[in-house]
Amino acid sequence: MKPIRNRNKGYKKRLVSILLFISIIFSSFTGCKQQTATNDYHSTNDSSTSSDAKTKNVAFEQFLTETFQDMVSTDSLSLHYSVKDPSSFGIAPIAPTFGEFTKKENQWNEKHFKSLQKQLHSFSKKSLSPSQQQDYAILDSALSSSITDTKYYCYSTVLSPVIGLQAQLPVLLAEYRFDTKKDVEDYLLLLADLPRYFGQIIAFEQEKVEKGYGMQDFALSDIMAQCNDFLEDIESEDHFLITSFESRLATLEENKKLSKKEQEDFQTTNQYLIKNDIKNAYDSLLDALSSFEGKATIEGGLSQLPKGKEYYQFLVSSTTGTDLSINEIKKQIETQLKKGQLDTLAILKKYPDIFDEYNSASCPITEPDEILSTLKSEITKDFPKAPPTICELKTVDQTLSEHLSPAFYFIPPVDSITSNVIYINSLSSSYDKETLYPTLAHEGYPGHLYQNTYFYSTNPNPIRSILNFGGYSEGWATYVEYHSYETIHYGEHAKEIARLNQYEMDLSLGLCAIIDLCVNGEGWTLDDCQQFLKEHGINDSRTALSIYHSVIEEPANYLQYYVGFLQFEQLKERTKESLGEAFDPISFHKVILDLGPSPFSVVKQTLEQAFHIQLNEK
Repeated sequence: MKPIRNRNKGYKKRLVSILLFISIIFSSFTGCKQQTATNDYHSTNDSSTSSDAKTKNVAFEQFLTETFQDMVSTDSLSLHYSVKDPSSFGIAPIAPTFGEFTKKENQWNEKHFKSLQKQLHSFSKKSLSPSQQQDYAILDSALSSSITDTKYYCYSTVLSPVIGLQAQLPVLLAEYRFDTKKDVEDYLLLLADLPRYFGQIIAFEQEKVEKGYGMQDFALSDIMAQCNDFLEDIESEDHFLITSFESRLATLEENKKLSKKEQEDFQTTNQYLIKNDIKNAYDSLLDALSSFEGKATIEGGLSQLPKGKEYYQFLVSSTTGTDLSINEIKKQIETQLKKGQLDTLAILKKYPDIFDEYNSASCPITEPDEILSTLKSEITKDFPKAPPTICELKTVDQTLSEHLSPAFYFIPPVDSITSNVIYINSLSSSYDKETLYPTLAHEGYPGHLYQNTYFYSTNPNPIRSILNFGGYSEGWATYVEYHSYETIHYGEHAKEIARLNQYEMDLSLGLCAIIDLCVNGEGWTLDDCQQFLKEHGINDSRTALSIYHSVIEEPANYLQYYVGFLQFEQLKERTKESLGEAFDPISFHKVILDLGPSPFSVVKQTLEQAFHIQLNEK
């Protein structure tokens, strides 16, 4: 379960040098080959039609609910972040735990997922309502992916700079919700469980090292630096895990759910656990990572490992939610970048001095609250009405700022869509107020916050809230971020400035995605990456090194953003071509949002059924 949705760091660079280089690369685009050098939100709380509701298979619905109960009960973080009131879902309390991460648990998971899929296949699709048939296909895809994933146990990436366990855990702990005294007690028991759980992670990483699958030294160094930053001032009473805990306790005390004495006792216990159990867990992790230095058997991406290319193709498919091959994805990226080049050349021809205006253009709105309010108002033109909700904006703590994404959103429990939090990483050295508008479009409206709360408001079976399809979720957020530039009032040439910003975004994510594909799927070296970027007007060796390291540390991460975006972009264009003047963006987006996170094969089929069209591949 992943309650955090990140905005990818990407690679951002002003286009001056790249655009000057365009006329050269346009005719000889290298792609990734080896280089030698009007529908409103309905308050009915059920998006299915009345006839659909009448034909729902009760036994199948119960199977989905029981599967949900089973999946969210494996660990305390999954349960706590998935539902606010477990008892209302028939879920019994569980002992506070981070769960298990062992080979034995992996083997059990494989058998369990196969058993669930066998039960799923026992239902006849003809006996299911239309919405249940969608749920069937989506769960089937998720289970197939999970079963395959268990076969690649030692290939898994658990620790990584942005989306790794050690990176996200501190924020998850700081945001752990306290609704009752029992929540506080469970949280403290959970902290005490961290040394055990980290011990299992260390044993897993040790096994990877022994098999020759261990992390390379630069990755170890990045994670160790992150752990050291987290441990900085951990003995201080100003550490954010102490101050955030005390703030949550104060709210409970104010609401008469804790006595003053209980509050003080809990604070004392929390400080002890952080300065001992949490510190010891991270210290042990640091010691282990240090002992792994110099033991990596490969240099480069997944393609260097035995069956690494095979695993990477699986990772690409599961991450993007598509059946596209590496070559097919490359072609899609090439097509998108060529389109951006043509549009940019046309703008340059019409407005030869557009560079000066582009470089000086700025978003007139820079305050986060005002940006979210403006975005929420803007979405009514192209998207269904948003359900009522609340969002709290927070700032990333300094000790984590250099390692986390520019911003990230906490997915709320399925039964509490008003519990939304967006973190803004304004303390990072790479923070840029000028990009805050599209960033909050990605995280807020019409991005993650809007997409998740809208889907939850349609009252789906709760199993759908925990099935992760990164290509859909991050692809959607990237798609709306991309088009948010069109709503910024840049001035006289706002349309052209927006298009140049979009092309910058294409280059930022597209070139990184290509490098990801080629390093992990085709064996590119750092020299290959540097040569590739030079051919696209980027001569900074530090940038090449940063991207090269990033795609090795978190393979396929860029793809869920950019490949997912491309699928939505292509589906929209093909739907517009099929419907002509009858195309309505609100109706188009409503079909996608009502469906919720899914593989793109299901998204395509749902659009075809909704609009009675055939979306053939070009």
